[in-house]
Amino acid sequence: MPQAETERPGAPVLDVRDLQVFFPTDEGVVRAVDGVTFTVRAGETLAIVGESGSGKSVTGMSIMRLVERGGARIAGGHIRLTRAGAEAIDLTRLPEREMNRVRGGDVAMVFQDPMSSLNPVFPIGDQIGESLRIHRGLSRSAAREAAIALLTQMGIADPAQRVDAYPHQLSGGMRQRVMIAIALACDPVLLIADEPTTALDVTVQAQIVQLLRELQRARAMAMIFITHDLHLVGDIADRLAVMYAGQVVEEGPVAQVLQHPAHPYTKALLSCIPRGGNGRGARMQPIPGSMPSALNLPVGCRFQSRCPYAVARCGEAPVPLEAVSGERAARCIRWPEILQ
Repeated sequence: MPQAETERPGAPVLDVRDLQVFFPTDEGVVRAVDGVTFTVRAGETLAIVGESGSGKSVTGMSIMRLVERGGARIAGGHIRLTRAGAEAIDLTRLPEREMNRVRGGDVAMVFQDPMSSLNPVFPIGDQIGESLRIHRGLSRSAAREAAIALLTQMGIADPAQRVDAYPHQLSGGMRQRVMIAIALACDPVLLIADEPTTALDVTVQAQIVQLLRELQRARAMAMIFITHDLHLVGDIADRLAVMYAGQVVEEGPVAQVLQHPAHPYTKALLSCIPRGGNGRGARMQPIPGSMPSALNLPVGCRFQSRCPYAVARCGEAPVPLEAVSGERAARCIRWPEILQ
């Protein structure tokens, strides 16, 4: 059951407004994220979904200010983080030295491939303890004890022995639990989980999602869960943001968006999920065409070339993200017809 149905989220922790992230290339400027806006509150999970190239992972990396290392620049907007008992800070304007204090401390990230994220030449206990020594000033022995306690929280058997294991000695699910332990070591106010179950089998995926949900609730963290798997969204998220070609095209409470989508792209994504049953009931309905190039985006709706609801007016001007009802919004001029 989504958390929103059982608990009321707290005060805003993250406020992203009109975020623009561009990658300069020899062919032109790639508008990877183009005007993204959302808020995440304490104790709330926002899921961000979309197909590959939609901009969801770049959005997460931008919050951590890691995109700049890949040659991108944050071209506009702001990313305001509110820490407990402190005023909001705009992460886009922080000097790198101050941003280093935020990463791993106030904001942490779990990546989709733990084998490439963990250092193969250091025991996992050293890697968990590193952020505790940097951000909390713990001694090596105190950091080791804290690492063992974190491994226990992650449900890893024999944590006192496993703390000295190397990444290659662990299963994929255990490595991902270690990554979660590293991320949560300093009690961040915001956790960004970027497709953390992609490399895992279905059974382990369910375990990791359950673990993240339990830890998020126990710590009242804000969490952003980035995925392309709509099966997982209803199990972990309170709210859902659907991205397409660098923009949020629909946002709202997860149950409402999944049951009654207001944007053709959300509706198309849901149609791609295999359904149980015999014959036609088990078939998927793939989305025709492909996403437009980020180097040459259309003037109007970016989904128009693939959309069965498209009319001439869809290509005349940019389509704003419009309030639908309550907390819901959609970037479509025909949303009233789609919701009927």
